[in-house]
Amino acid sequence: MVEFKIQLEESFVQTMGYKQIETYLQEFMQKVVLKLAAQDILKDLESIDLENDKEWQVSRNLAWQQEKHKYFA
Repeated sequence: MVEFKIQLEESFVQTMGYKQIETYLQEFMQKVVLKLAAQDILKDLESIDLENDKEWQVSRNLAWQQEKHKYFA
């Protein structure tokens, strides 16, 4: 694991609170990890032709049959 150090004004830390700043930084890192994962998925999707994939079409139709009652009155 790599550690980064940031410098913050003492008044900022007093205003926000150490724990709150730590929580924000952890949430930020979680979002960064999710964004990186999403970018990887998007790259993979560019090479997949779902429209012509028979397994995907079957799965989509089965999911529709299972869930369509939620959309029709």
